[in-house]
Amino acid sequence: MLITALMLAQATAAAAAPAPAQGQTPTAKVECRMIQEVGSRIPTRICRLDKEWELLAKDTQDDLNRSANRRSNPGNTPGS
Repeated sequence: MLITALMLAQATAAAAAPAPAQGQTPTAKVECRMIQEVGSRIPTRICRLDKEWELLAKDTQDDLNRSANRRSNPGNTPGS
């Protein structure tokens, strides 16, 4: 589930990230991480800006908290 969230966030961030204007160099630091995908023994190298990694971590934590809240309060699920 975490890997799926990472992959979805990567696709969303790539589509939503504006390209820097020509002649400008980005001032944010790029960090590359090796991500092990489910079903593969070979990790994939993914590079993102520090702010993107922070946003991804926050979104993933929010999803985990939401999931935990649903399990602890099964009567409060939408549509029931």
